[in-house]
Amino acid sequence: MKALNTNFRKSKLLLKRAKSIIPSAAQTYSKSYKYFCEGAAPAFLDYGKGGHVWDVDGNEYIDFVCALGPVTVGYNDERVNKAIISELRKGLSFTLPTELEIKLAEKLIQINPCAEMVKFVKNGSDATSAAVRLARAYTNRELVACCGYHGFQDWYIGSTENNFGVPQAVQKLTKTFHYNDIKSLKKIFENNKNKIAAIILEPCQNNGPENNFLENVKEITHKNGAVLIFDEVISGFRLALGGAQEYYKVTPDLASLGKGMGNGASISAIVGRREIMKLIDKGTFISTTFGGETSALVAALATIKILEKKSSFKHIWKLGNKWKKEIQKLIDNKNLNNVVEVVGLAPHCGVVFKDKRNLSKLDLFSVYQQTLIERGILSIGINNFCLSHTQKDVNTFIKAADLALEKVKEAIKANSVKGILKGGKFRPVFRR
Repeated sequence: MKALNTNFRKSKLLLKRAKSIIPSAAQTYSKSYKYFCEGAAPAFLDYGKGGHVWDVDGNEYIDFVCALGPVTVGYNDERVNKAIISELRKGLSFTLPTELEIKLAEKLIQINPCAEMVKFVKNGSDATSAAVRLARAYTNRELVACCGYHGFQDWYIGSTENNFGVPQAVQKLTKTFHYNDIKSLKKIFENNKNKIAAIILEPCQNNGPENNFLENVKEITHKNGAVLIFDEVISGFRLALGGAQEYYKVTPDLASLGKGMGNGASISAIVGRREIMKLIDKGTFISTTFGGETSALVAALATIKILEKKSSFKHIWKLGNKWKKEIQKLIDNKNLNNVVEVVGLAPHCGVVFKDKRNLSKLDLFSVYQQTLIERGILSIGINNFCLSHTQKDVNTFIKAADLALEKVKEAIKANSVKGILKGGKFRPVFRR
């Protein structure tokens, strides 16, 4: 890759325009300038191919964010594109359903252990919210306990620090528990007997479940008459074709799918037990105008066909494991184990930073991220590997990370990021 044009002239001009008319200057907070080092990073991308993207100033990057996870095959994949273009010539939305809805539903039932019926929506928030509504209808209860990130809808976001605009009455309906802490879940059931409708969690967090955590969650949930929902928006089509429920062999009652299913197309789904899903026909209203939009359905079918090949997930896991091994070596050699930790399973893994002296974890991560960007790597800490990434791409990342961690050491030694951090600081949506 050629040297970067680091003045980001066009990005800065576009950002100025966007800030005045678009909140956060982006449709997704985690894709906005706040998630990168403002002024020392691109703010807008132009196009992508495989595992690489190009910004509006012509700079090329190896992208390990993959659009926050949806890109599982690779950007601008010809096989997926061909399927979409073929369907575009026929039309996008119709007055009646198309056969594509049946074909994709049948495929999801085939590959997801819990799936007996399927309903399509457009994004992860749609899918998790629909699953929660179904669980409430099925149990005739109102309270929900969650563990993870589940979207922007009131039922979940009201339980977070970003709850402005969510009525107090709604906020009180959601409880939170901690991953790999079964006692925290038991306490919720003990304090809310016969009131919990659903347990919803991201089944794979941090380094995965410990001490039969998922099995125990399922047992306690069913013992208390609640519905178990796996939020597989991230883990689905990434850990395995059938997601975490296939990988860990724990079957929930309902699952929310999204992101990687369509290689970037806007599609998600609720899948699950027939007796619960059938409530959609009995007064539990879940309906979207664009749930059957054909380009997304055919993109998902094409993507799944590619991911069904045995070598697909083997490749993704191999790259992620290599990255984890080499990054850990760098951390060990630089004596940074008390500052940086490698987390996650291979397909969805990264580093997290800790505070050190007067420097916050955000200070240190910003130095790390900025240095990666200068070397042509896009990362937001947690990485997503796709089929189009190569061993060479990972090697390039490792070389860039070597320098990035040296910069982190430099900042720690100086007890300051002054003169090291050229751009703005990384600003995650959840600060606590």
